[in-house]
Amino acid sequence: MQQQQVLGKTAVLVERIINKIIEEKIDIDRILVVTFTKAAAAEMRARILDAIYKKIEENPCDKFLQKQINLLSKASICTIDSFCLDVVKNNFFEIGISPNLKIAENTEIQILKQETLEELFDEKYESQDEEFLKVINMYTSYKGDEALKDLILTIYNFIQSTPFPKEWLEEKCELFNLKEVSFEKTPWGEILYSKAKEELKSYILRLEEELENIKYEEETEKFRSCLSEDIRKINDVYTSETWNEMYSKISELKLDRFPTNNKVPTEIKDKIKNTRNKIKESIVKVNSDILLCTSEDANRDIRSMYGIMTEIKNLTIEFLEKFAKAKQDRNIMDFSDIEHFALDILTKTNKEENHVCKNYREKFEEILIDEYQDSNLVQESILTSISRGNNIFMVGDVKQSIYKFRQARPELFLEKYEKYSSKENLKDGEELKIQLFKNFRSRKNVLDVTNIIFDSIMSKELGDIDYNENEYLNLGANYIESTENLKAELHVIDFKEEEESIYKKDEEDTDDDDEKIENIVLEAKFVAKKIRELIDMGFTITKGDTTRKITYKDIVVLLRSTKTLAPIYEQEISKLNLPVFCDTASRLLRFS
Repeated sequence: MQQQQVLGKTAVLVERIINKIIEEKIDIDRILVVTFTKAAAAEMRARILDAIYKKIEENPCDKFLQKQINLLSKASICTIDSFCLDVVKNNFFEIGISPNLKIAENTEIQILKQETLEELFDEKYESQDEEFLKVINMYTSYKGDEALKDLILTIYNFIQSTPFPKEWLEEKCELFNLKEVSFEKTPWGEILYSKAKEELKSYILRLEEELENIKYEEETEKFRSCLSEDIRKINDVYTSETWNEMYSKISELKLDRFPTNNKVPTEIKDKIKNTRNKIKESIVKVNSDILLCTSEDANRDIRSMYGIMTEIKNLTIEFLEKFAKAKQDRNIMDFSDIEHFALDILTKTNKEENHVCKNYREKFEEILIDEYQDSNLVQESILTSISRGNNIFMVGDVKQSIYKFRQARPELFLEKYEKYSSKENLKDGEELKIQLFKNFRSRKNVLDVTNIIFDSIMSKELGDIDYNENEYLNLGANYIESTENLKAELHVIDFKEEEESIYKKDEEDTDDDDEKIENIVLEAKFVAKKIRELIDMGFTITKGDTTRKITYKDIVVLLRSTKTLAPIYEQEISKLNLPVFCDTASRLLRFS
């Protein structure tokens, strides 16, 4: 298990592979390397080739190393999709599918999905299925049944990231068949209860801050007493042990009338009063939006949905089966099919009895996985099925997980990260965790501000990990620092304030897209102005052992995406007559 900070995942994997080849004399084609993209696989292959050639230069007569050059062309260094496709092509007969299935274009798949769903709904309408009509009445309107169709497609797309979709649906549907249990112990209640406690805790912290601010102010005894009582009352709700207890207490919660004292400066009184008023409003909102009914009423509502959820489950399964048949009739498959076909082949019997699994386990001495934080449950099940239980090596960084919207499961990474032991604490039979703390891409001033920000905002609840000194990015590169005392800068734009003063429109109503574009324009204007300032002031940079004035070519703007953002940035920067170029492939704005 490898916790990688920013740089070196590929280098770590290459070094391990080379070590396996050189030290343990394992042929490269007996190692499975799974990367996230084809480009990463190609880079990995090239790096391994370079490393082998360097070793051959040291030992020109080493026949084993020369053999690896020939084996590299057929080594299993690939994406998970490529590996799964290989499993399917070589073992299609194990699950009775055609050997001539081809991967369909996304457009063809989307059209076929819609056609299949239309056909399913037509059949249900014609049969006047009673349960189906109940769902229709609940999820559709006079405008049509698109809402229900979209729901079925959303569920279908989601369950494709689970190893066994039908079983997953059955399990989740049964959650609505609630037994008598306090609501905070149900999946829904657990989330809402935690949310309520989180809100209440934030109110306590805000009041404690106000109390601290006036601790030494004269004539504020009444205010201190009032705030202390507020804190006591809210804490009494916060420490509730059950849903019903919290529901009952928050319903009765009333903060005392704010005291008067003309000897206290108005700004102090107003600040405290505004804080209390906002908290009062928020408490009402928690009561009305979260803790809005008793545990018994909440459970009753959930149980009443069991029949509806069962029908939605059945509709989704029927669609899944009809869609699979439609693809089979056209001799096509999509990428999720590839993974599920491979998993079916590898799990169709007991792992120890499955000869396909056995062959892969015997073939691969080690399985190496890159960007493990972006694996999903299907991929995890596939790779686990062909492992020996102690020959998987993973690299990743949960802070770099960006594919949760595609059902990536960073919690898989976190489970192992927390379970595995460091080298110092490793006991027999335990899995090893190696942490790499050094960052080789950034200067110390950049790393320092990054650590400060992440330490302040990143926690288990927000970001899946407690970012503390154990997770800090530490300087690894030997940069020659500038003679100037440079510091990283963080600029925060208050969009609400800026929009009112700069982009206030005549119309009162604007849609969300317009507001979003305006925000992007504001950021782009700021960036353009900052670039102009750097050039005009003759900002100096240090590269290698030389120091010189900054040029346009030294500047790059990194964007989350280029489709919407790049044209706006390019336009705003060009307005200042700056020579900008947009590289859409790499999501960069460059200057020449």
